[in-house]
Amino acid sequence: MKRVIAFVAFIFVLAVVSYFVWSLKDKDLKAVPRNTDVLLLVDSKKLSEQYILTLIKNPSKWFGTAKGSSKKSGVAVPDYIQIFHLKGTSFSQWYSVFDISDKEELIKFLNNKGFKLINNNFYKKDQFSVKIEASKCVVGFSNLNFDSVATEILKSKFKNLYADELINNSIASVSYLAKSKIHKFAVYLNDDNIEIKTKTVDDNFSAMISDLDKQTSFLKLNLDSTNIKFASELFNKKLSDSIKINSLSAVSELEMVNDKIISYSYDDNFNEVEKVSYQKLLQPNYSIKLQSWESENLWLYFQQKSWINAQNQFTPIPFQPNIIKKNGIDISIRSTRKDIEFGKSFSGNYVFIKNNPLLIKSIKLLSPSEKKTISNIDYGFYGNKGDYYYLKINFKKDKLPLILRW
Repeated sequence: MKRVIAFVAFIFVLAVVSYFVWSLKDKDLKAVPRNTDVLLLVDSKKLSEQYILTLIKNPSKWFGTAKGSSKKSGVAVPDYIQIFHLKGTSFSQWYSVFDISDKEELIKFLNNKGFKLINNNFYKKDQFSVKIEASKCVVGFSNLNFDSVATEILKSKFKNLYADELINNSIASVSYLAKSKIHKFAVYLNDDNIEIKTKTVDDNFSAMISDLDKQTSFLKLNLDSTNIKFASELFNKKLSDSIKINSLSAVSELEMVNDKIISYSYDDNFNEVEKVSYQKLLQPNYSIKLQSWESENLWLYFQQKSWINAQNQFTPIPFQPNIIKKNGIDISIRSTRKDIEFGKSFSGNYVFIKNNPLLIKSIKLLSPSEKKTISNIDYGFYGNKGDYYYLKINFKKDKLPLILRW
């Protein structure tokens, strides 16, 4: 009996020590260039723990085929995976740097995953790119200017950052590295959604999200001046400081329409013959309201930018026709094909985008796997009240939690 007790005690102590050793992490972040403005930090050990615990609760996945292992990828996965965005680049351009543990294994891994060699040490698949240089490799989540940017990243100096400055008790974090302050957002991976928020507080948005989800609109938003400036900078379209927009509201629905195409040819007698054909075209119907206490200056700014044509159409919106009007402090932009009403309004700042099958079918650049991933998203929501920021990506219901679906 004493031997059994001693054996159990030994196993318990061994498990505690093993977990303690496993929990030790290298918290120095060594792969963040100095011109980084946004950093996504993923706690790889906490992610593994969540995966294992979720797997234990779902026996149906116990004997599934493994989709891949980081140990066989040829790169050393750090305790904190660092994915960064660089100042002045497009919103879609994100990168990560890894140490190479086995170059031959890495090349084999890339070939097995369908990556194609573009030129010396530069591999590409869909929107993903990889550049190998000596003992490091750069992974890009966009092909835009990747080769030149990756070269700059490998030559750049790196920030002195520490994981505890950016992440605490969450599986990941997103940090905006401003000059004077670091703005941190915790990331949580739940069964059916991903949440990104400044801090854990009482639920501020669930009732609003529920009401918005019941509506048919593809897009609905309401933003104040601070959030408008943030959105314009996020998409690298910074507005002039002289432009004062107090609020922006918008609603949009999607519709597939027949687009008429007229072409001309000649018959045997060289007479011109008109040919009419039709193609399916995705057409958003929308209504936008801008409010500005300096609406005259805002209208003049639009004219100086040649954004208003002779037909009073707002030309920066590529989906025509529309009409722009000014009434006091209000400026409205509406598509003319179909009238769209705002419906129920909500206070505060929010952006709600509801997934629509028409949108996925119309995007030609996506690969089948990317289309499948996006089709599984139900909606995306952004909300802001005071100093509380919240982002939620909700996926369609499934038998398995989100972490086991990939």
